[in-house]
Amino acid sequence: MLIIQLEDEDKEFDNFKSAISFCEDEFGFEGQAWDEVVNSLSMSELYYFLEDDGVWVIHKP
Repeated sequence: MLIIQLEDEDKEFDNFKSAISFCEDEFGFEGQAWDEVVNSLSMSELYYFLEDDGVWVIHKP
């Protein structure tokens, strides 16, 4: 499970594709580094990417 903490709410994701779609819509991520995360199919990789970008995020394996 991945929890993305926004200013006024938390978004919880169990599904990788849903989390990716949300992040693309909410944060506008794109580019080679983002494509690598998307292609990894890994919640852990997504977590580290978001954390490095300054997004408040919790990963519960």
